[in-house]
Amino acid sequence: MITGNRAGPNGEARDTARRDEGFRAPSRLRPAGRLPESLRGVRERTHMLNSAVLDGIGRSKGTDKSAGGTGGHDYLRKYEFILKDLKDLEFTLLELGIFKGASLRTWEEYFTRARIVGVDVVPETQGHAGGRVETILGDLSQTPFVESLSALQARVIIDDASHWWTDQLRSLFVLYPRMPGGGIYIVEDIHTSFQPLAPMFSAGLDTPPARVLLKIAEYMTGNNKTSPFDPDRRMLPLSPEPVFHNEARAIADMTDLIVFMEGSCVLMKKS
Repeated sequence: MITGNRAGPNGEARDTARRDEGFRAPSRLRPAGRLPESLRGVRERTHMLNSAVLDGIGRSKGTDKSAGGTGGHDYLRKYEFILKDLKDLEFTLLELGIFKGASLRTWEEYFTRARIVGVDVVPETQGHAGGRVETILGDLSQTPFVESLSALQARVIIDDASHWWTDQLRSLFVLYPRMPGGGIYIVEDIHTSFQPLAPMFSAGLDTPPARVLLKIAEYMTGNNKTSPFDPDRRMLPLSPEPVFHNEARAIADMTDLIVFMEGSCVLMKKS
């Protein structure tokens, strides 16, 4: 049942309860079904996420960030919508986690003037340096090392490292506040915050990174602000405060935009 009270003509409370049985959303909110065959190509050409340049490069390099191959995450098609204005600018891109170097080569080809820096704890990954790609050997579980990376002043940071909750949160809390204004920070593979993967990546924490990121979004959308109806009172949170609520609130205050997609989250810092 959907209930409510509305004032009557003489100010009296009037019950507006109604049963939800038979209630239907307006037609414009209901799924419209499949487009006619003649219109599908138009939608494909005009959809804002349908640029295939970055994804095509990723496919050619063999990175699982692309939509191709087994296990492709289909991140690049969405990232391009956010990153395309940086394509021909000079800046530093920092990727946490190198693996086989495919994504480093993807960034190098797409961003024509960027300095590309990859970090990994595995010595063999250092062989992927060359051209505009640099590599750094280091352990992202060590806070002093993570702090040292802030000296790069990377405008874009992609965390595709261990996916352990402790590492994801440490890197976010340390590096994001030290990024230049307008910086873009990407946390990948946050599906490790959920079952059945959570036990493998929790590293002893009870609060998964996805919950912290969602809390940041909650603070940004009003619950970090003073109520417009009562300037002396903060708006109440929608969900319980996570362990890292102070860090989440601080990040919300410095963030212009947060975007969630399947498996990944993008934050854009205020200028």
